[in-house]
Amino acid sequence: MNNRLLILLLLCLLHSTAAFAEEGMPWTSLSTEEQTLLKDFKDQWDQLPAKRQQRMQKGASRWGQMSDEQKTKAKHRMQRWQSMDAEQKAKIRERHKNFKDLSPEQQERIKKRKEWFKKLPEAERKALREKFNNMTPEERKAFRDKKKNKHQKMRQKMREHMQSLPEAERKALRDKLKNMSPEERREFMQKQRGLDKSSGRSNRNPDGADD
Repeated sequence: MNNRLLILLLLCLLHSTAAFAEEGMPWTSLSTEEQTLLKDFKDQWDQLPAKRQQRMQKGASRWGQMSDEQKTKAKHRMQRWQSMDAEQKAKIRERHKNFKDLSPEQQERIKKRKEWFKKLPEAERKALREKFNNMTPEERKAFRDKKKNKHQKMRQKMREHMQSLPEAERKALRDKLKNMSPEERREFMQKQRGLDKSSGRSNRNPDGADD
């Protein structure tokens, strides 16, 4: 089987949906481009399960809509996939399933985080990967827990700040935060914490004594 078909099968795996129609898809219902991409399956198409037919059709459709750059990236993903052992592939399937189980808001945060990571300089991305890969399972768990706790504290601070605002300002701030990348949101929170600290110092008695 050629690399293009292997890539189509990977697209099917990573982008399959939760619900499918029970009826199969006739070969003639595929577009000319989809038939060309899936021609190796033409003779056995009618014997394939309906779910697999639809996954393959979706994969072929996605491939046809990709730019040359996207196709190159897909080939690289396929090469990485082929080099993985069964345990690594199982972990990826599990991560994909867990991602699909998240709420749309959680998925969007993860996507923005991924986009932020892609924009980092290559050296910085490499350093972060190496740091994480060199951690023991216990260190990774502690790292995730620390990030989670920090994130929860930031969200609590933001909720408290928003509750103090008039409704119109709260709505404007929600819309602003929604469109921020994770890095922009973190910078915003850090700036807000700095303002809170400055405000706290200014409210103290100038000579430091209690009232």
